Amino acid sequence: MWRVFDNLMGNIIKYAQPDTRVYVSAEEADGKIQIIFKNISKYELNISSDELMERFVRGDSSRSTEGSGLGLSIAKSLCELNNVDFNIVIDGDLYKAELTMDELPPEPPNEETLPAVVVDDIE
Repeated sequence: MWRVFDNLMGNIIKYAQPDTRVYVSAEEADGKIQIIFKNISKYELNISSDELMERFVRGDSSRSTEGSGLGLSIAKSLCELNNVDFNIVIDGDLYKAELTMDELPPEPPNEETLPAVVVDDIE
C-alpha cells in the first residue's frame, strides 16, 4: 500500500494546481476504512476515470512533465491484489482518489499480557 500512496502523492505533486490545497482524509464506517486524496488539477481532466487508470494514459495530452502514464494503473493493480477498492472521481478540474478497505481485526493479545493458566496434574 506504500507504493499506492506514493503513486497518488507523486501525481498530486506533478499535477496539482499551484498554490491550492491538497486534502488527504481517512474515514471509518461499518467495518470499512476509506482514504481519500483530493486536489485541484492544473488541467481540466477531459478523460473518464476508467480511461485515466489505463496503462500509458495521461489525463491531458498537453502535459509536458515526465511520467509514463503507469502510476494509476499500478496503483489500481496493487489495490486489487490487496482487496482494496480503488476509485477515481473527476469533476472538471477536481480530482479525487478513493481507497476503501476492510478494517483490520484487533490484534490478538500478546502472550506476555495473557493471564497465567494453572492446570492441575492429571493422572
